[in-house]
Amino acid sequence: MNPIVGKVFLVLCGSLLVAGAPNTCGKLDLKTDPFTCCTIPKLLDVTIVSSCFEKFPIDKDAADKGAASMPKTECMSECILNSTGIYNRRGDVDEKKLNSVFTDSLPANSPWLNVVRKAIKECTAKADKKDKEFQKNVADQKKTTPKGTQVCNPEASFLVDCIHTTVFSDCPTNLRSTSTECDAIWNFLKNCPFSALRQ
Repeated sequence: MNPIVGKVFLVLCGSLLVAGAPNTCGKLDLKTDPFTCCTIPKLLDVTIVSSCFEKFPIDKDAADKGAASMPKTECMSECILNSTGIYNRRGDVDEKKLNSVFTDSLPANSPWLNVVRKAIKECTAKADKKDKEFQKNVADQKKTTPKGTQVCNPEASFLVDCIHTTVFSDCPTNLRSTSTECDAIWNFLKNCPFSALRQ
């Protein structure tokens, strides 16, 4: 994986909320990076991700310190969705485009195809349920941010994060690493959101 894309992906996935995680989802003492347990395919154009990362850099060191200092990823994610055409001119998600962008790089016989399609379906349904929350967040940001500061929709970050982490969590069994540490991660993910790994 391209180092920049890998860094972006780790920060994005680390930014997912742990809200609603069961009490049993305490921090795992990880000695292995979860992404070594399953190498998911590149679902987004590396050039676009790199370009958006340059426009809206993320401080990974701040992200590693915890959620309180978690950098905002909304604008970088919105840049990706705008650049790929997933957001139409009205700023709405074009579901057909969303599906094609995330699956076009996969061969027709890829074991990831159904995993990615399922993740897109689940994540768009979750995003639809959170639509009012996203709108309120944007309205609140507009009230509190200085004039001229860009306000971005958290829906973009939610979709990018959710699709990638759902794909990772549903990694086909035959593509998973079977190390003891990775087995512990897969067992953990049966009951807990991916974001709990990054607490």
